[in-house]
Amino acid sequence: MWALSIAQSRGITMPIRIGAHTQNKNILVPYADMLNHSFQPNCFLHWRYKDRMLEVMINAGQRVNKGDEMTINYLLGEKNDMFMERYGFSSPVNPCDVIKFSCNAKIHLDSFLSVFNISGLPEEYYHNNLLSRGEDSNFVDGTVIAAARTLPSWSDGDMPAVPSVERKAAKELQDECHQMLANFPTTSQEDKQILDSNQQRRRTREAAIKYRLDRKLFLEKVIQSLEMYQDRLLF
Repeated sequence: MWALSIAQSRGITMPIRIGAHTQNKNILVPYADMLNHSFQPNCFLHWRYKDRMLEVMINAGQRVNKGDEMTINYLLGEKNDMFMERYGFSSPVNPCDVIKFSCNAKIHLDSFLSVFNISGLPEEYYHNNLLSRGEDSNFVDGTVIAAARTLPSWSDGDMPAVPSVERKAAKELQDECHQMLANFPTTSQEDKQILDSNQQRRRTREAAIKYRLDRKLFLEKVIQSLEMYQDRLLF
């Protein structure tokens, strides 16, 4: 277990050419494994064969002044769940873990938020009575607020949106959320079953599954919010 944790937490992923194919391999590189991670690194690792051995070099990708910290990117093109599983940390600035909508559909921000009753709380928070529990009038559905900040939207003062156009835009955004969910290797229900099982797993592995599940639940909540938005729009 100790050797496995060392290999995973100190290992560095590099593309290695094997014959005519290039594959990502996890390798241990003394000294290089002391470098910290950055999504905007100033160094990168380069390998070559020398004297029938694999030699790994640290190259500067830009000017590095005296006293500057040398950084590399531990995992190119990977989401936070992989960083959590391999290294035990995640980053809010991971460019690969941002929910991006590729279609041109946008919903009217004011109309969308008005569906979830304005509660009059500070900073114009909104809450949804149907999703609150009990009689707490101060309940705030943070996921709906996050959805409003995540979804592509447009706003034009008090001008109402055209319902038919809004429904079409909401449906397109829902379809894209469904596609994002389909790209995960497991469903949210399967992740819950894994977490509920008695199977022994590393803490970093469990944290990675929880993080992945949280992303799925958020997308499902966005789909639900868009569904309620469509149901409450007037013709």
